[in-house]
Amino acid sequence: MLKITEPMQCIARLVIKRQKLLSSLYHSSVPSCKENKDIISTDKENIQIIKKETDTGLMRPKFEASQDIQSPPPPEEDQPNPRDRKNKIDMRFIPKTYTKTPQAIQFTKKSALIFDSLESKPKTLQTFKTACNIYLDKEGLYRRGHVEFIYAARDKLKEYNLNYDLNAYKALMNVFPKERLKPRSKIEAEFRRYPKQQDCAIEVLDTMGKNGVIPDVQFYNLILSVFGEYSHVTRKLQRTMYWLPKFKHANPWPIPKLLPDNKIELAKLALKRMAFDINNELTVWKTTETEENPNEDTFIVSAQSEKQRELIKKLSPDKAVFVDGGYNVYLRNVMQTYFVLRADPEHEPEVKVDEEEDLFNWTTIFEEEKPSSIVPKKSVHEQEDGVILGMCITGSSTRDSLVSWIRYLQDSNPNLEHIPVVFTLKTVGQGTDVVKYEQQNQKQSAS
Repeated sequence: MLKITEPMQCIARLVIKRQKLLSSLYHSSVPSCKENKDIISTDKENIQIIKKETDTGLMRPKFEASQDIQSPPPPEEDQPNPRDRKNKIDMRFIPKTYTKTPQAIQFTKKSALIFDSLESKPKTLQTFKTACNIYLDKEGLYRRGHVEFIYAARDKLKEYNLNYDLNAYKALMNVFPKERLKPRSKIEAEFRRYPKQQDCAIEVLDTMGKNGVIPDVQFYNLILSVFGEYSHVTRKLQRTMYWLPKFKHANPWPIPKLLPDNKIELAKLALKRMAFDINNELTVWKTTETEENPNEDTFIVSAQSEKQRELIKKLSPDKAVFVDGGYNVYLRNVMQTYFVLRADPEHEPEVKVDEEEDLFNWTTIFEEEKPSSIVPKKSVHEQEDGVILGMCITGSSTRDSLVSWIRYLQDSNPNLEHIPVVFTLKTVGQGTDVVKYEQQNQKQSAS
């Protein structure tokens, strides 16, 4: 009797697997048909099945080469490619949007109820930490729904005025369970262990970067205790800690993180950033203090330098000046509307160059002729599209407030009384008008 050894058993198993594989491939690609059936032609697959009588009733297809073989159809656009989730610049994984399951929706509602229960308390950092501690007391062991709670708490940062507070982000990261999300090897870290939790942490770090919040060593150790050293979250944090301190003081006109509530101070801050003349002077007028019967109760913040006053002195009374606006400027999320007093640009005198001077100064088609002559140097306020004579921000941004601004400027610019001022306002309901006629009517009524 033949004794079956272990190598023979292995060979027999491989043969059986091979036969099963071939039969599965054959039956998946070959259609079955009955005996004595006519020739069937399928143009889609370019297959011709030839009539053949067999005992089993099955026919083998005969594949014939076709001249017009079509290329396989392109993949459908609805099916996302997982490789598209990688950023082509720095090869980072872009956080993906997950479909919310009924259980996730339930956790989101529970997270919102925690903050709704604290509506009566003041919206401070201590109240925000109290909400995080309430969740940790309820789900301290398993931390169910911690991703949904972090998303809900992150959306409340702006409401609590904690966008720029590092301690608030530490409280968010403390919600993640410790040691459970760490990858056990570098290979597992590359395959993104717990991707939903990592995407949530990366979005929190993106929010910190947009608000300019620089993490410290304590925050770094907190991330290490949650996600480990080789995770994508830690790599994102390392890039943030390297680049954010370099860009922190790169802005030559920094804006305070917490803007003042006073509208006059906001207007001063905006005009200081736009009027970059060193000798620029800011003047504040209140209509209730400077006029006996003002048309409206508002304020006017004006920016003008000594050089701009000299330019007004040189203006001719025959030419009008214009008040353009309103234009919008943003201080973080606060919008300010400003107006500009400008004059038309002066035409540069034509400089005639003698032909004898160019006898030996050859120029090619790639060079530009620049005649050498004495030309007065222009100031910063003299631009190609006009001469900037002043800027202002008013509390109401109406034409009456701008008329008051021109009247206040006449005290320091007497030449402005003889120059017509034309308003070209972009605000709704305001037209174009000449202040010179209104001033004459006011003088006649006053006399």
